[in-house]
Amino acid sequence: MGKNRDIKAIANSLAITILHELLFLHTNRPETKNHLENEFIEYRGQSIKKIENIKVSEKDKEIIKKKIIDKINNKLNKKYSDIKISQKEILEKVDESLFYIFD
Repeated sequence: MGKNRDIKAIANSLAITILHELLFLHTNRPETKNHLENEFIEYRGQSIKKIENIKVSEKDKEIIKKKIIDKINNKLNKKYSDIKISQKEILEKVDESLFYIFD
């Protein structure tokens, strides 16, 4: 895979992971909590596997972060418009996840 394709794949995978974690924290439907928790655990494992063999520079990390935030906001607006999550919380969760994944 090329570098841009790797970055896109990593950003997509991490966006899905973080989105499911945020949805888990904000859902008002208890019956979905177990499903969401299982999904974000699974997606996190897939994300880590995608990143293991790739060299990611600081510039790449910034690109990945921007793509993740854009993807999360897009998905929240289109599919989960009934769930309100602040930009501050999204940024904090993205930073936390990137720290966990890359450091």
